[in-house]
Amino acid sequence: MVSATSSHAVPEAHVQRHGLLSWVWLIPVVAAGLVAYLAYTTYSHHGPVVTLTFETAEGLQANQTQVKHRAVPLGTVDDIGLSKDLRHVIVHVRMNSSAEPMLTDHARFWVVRPRLTARSFTGLETLVSGAFIEVDPGPLGGKKQLEFEGLAEPPGRQSDEPGQVFALTASRLGSLSVGAPVYNRDVEVGELLSYDLASDPEKVHLRVFVRAPFDRLVHDQTRFWNVSGVSVVMGPEGLHAELESLQSVLNGGIAFETSPANEKDPPAKENATFVLYRDKGGADNAAYRENLAYVTYFDSSIQGLGRGAPVLLYGVQVGSVTDVRLAFDAETRRARARVAFCLQPERVVDPKEPGSAAVADGLRRAFGESSLSAQLESSSLLTGTKDVALTEAPGRPAGELPREGDAIVVPGQGAGMEAITASLSDAATKVDRIPFEQIGQNMNSALERIQHLATQIDVNATPALQQLPPILDGVSKAVANANGALGAGGYGKNSEFEHGMKRVMDQVGDAARSLRALADYLDRHPEALLRGRAVSAGEP
Repeated sequence: MVSATSSHAVPEAHVQRHGLLSWVWLIPVVAAGLVAYLAYTTYSHHGPVVTLTFETAEGLQANQTQVKHRAVPLGTVDDIGLSKDLRHVIVHVRMNSSAEPMLTDHARFWVVRPRLTARSFTGLETLVSGAFIEVDPGPLGGKKQLEFEGLAEPPGRQSDEPGQVFALTASRLGSLSVGAPVYNRDVEVGELLSYDLASDPEKVHLRVFVRAPFDRLVHDQTRFWNVSGVSVVMGPEGLHAELESLQSVLNGGIAFETSPANEKDPPAKENATFVLYRDKGGADNAAYRENLAYVTYFDSSIQGLGRGAPVLLYGVQVGSVTDVRLAFDAETRRARARVAFCLQPERVVDPKEPGSAAVADGLRRAFGESSLSAQLESSSLLTGTKDVALTEAPGRPAGELPREGDAIVVPGQGAGMEAITASLSDAATKVDRIPFEQIGQNMNSALERIQHLATQIDVNATPALQQLPPILDGVSKAVANANGALGAGGYGKNSEFEHGMKRVMDQVGDAARSLRALADYLDRHPEALLRGRAVSAGEP
């Protein structure tokens, strides 16, 4: 028997020792380093959390809506909630670190979404990408701030847009709205930023922005006026309608202009204040430095006459109406229309022309001491508008006119259609005072009396008329007897006495025949004693 140990030897195990770390452990190490890198880069780009307050959260979504400036993402909305009073929306935004310098009290935030206004259609890109929050950092510097009141509407001017803001004051806003364009020579150069009543409830305060380089066209003597709507003027060339643009009709508009004499003046400073006039006529009136005050009174209707109406002298405008109201005279207890107007010598003579000062002084004296009178004239029968015309008053000597305070009182008189209407009214009043009814009754009574008298004459005269034929026959016989007696007395047929008596007898016969004809006519027409003889056709 052979021993196992002798025939087969058991091999001896050898153990090989490696390093403490294996390459397998590199995987979790690299993963941990990558996570740490990502965490570092993520948190290193994170900026502070900003709190925004809006009226509504329309279009905003948490972890999706971005905050942008010039289309560059600067942050993302973390969460959206309601305020404690449930009236506002609180939006928390995680900003990037690069946006931290923008978070000052100069920054403004608003939501960009599709907006359709009378001026434009903005936010079209949000129809595809969705709404986002735009930030305007404002001018550099400012105090650090993390809570902001979001704007309900986009601001009209970006902080980095060159130009200037000017303040305007007006008595009424009219149809102006935020975003209304500002024009200079029909070119849009700016827009209306805002308006409010501020501390003066009788004035509207407006802020307008004029872009560069057009802001250099605004000087201290520049005049602004409202160009909203359509201006319709009836002038020598007929009906003239004018509008600045269709946009000004829908959204309102403001225009400004500087007179050539002031175009070389230094430009106005930022936030300079100007008056916003109701129309261009008011702005033009303000350009004249000298305004002579006048007052006139009218006893007739002044409907159609308003502020700004022209004052004409020989058809040329020399002033404008400044006030129209009703005045009551306590002494006479009468109400009259009081019209105040101003005359501007600069409309007649250019101050730059040689000798203009002497001409202007002569005009002042002529306006203050003259026989002028004011009367109303219709400038348009279509619209019913009126103006004031200065004319020479006939029959009134020139002399110093009375005064009412600082204003000169010019006599007022009716003219044109007003005068004709007043004359017709006076004539109608006088005619109406004639007692036609009483006159008619008196005439009827007189006719009745005449008729009665004619009847009495007819009754009383008939017997006398019936006696005329026998009387005439007796006269004829007497004439014949007289002829016979003359012949018997020896007066010959051819004697002068016979011829004379014959002529007398012929005349007596003619008179008798005339009396007979008269008697026959009165017998047929006894009323002829009162009315006279009626001439028949064919009689001389």
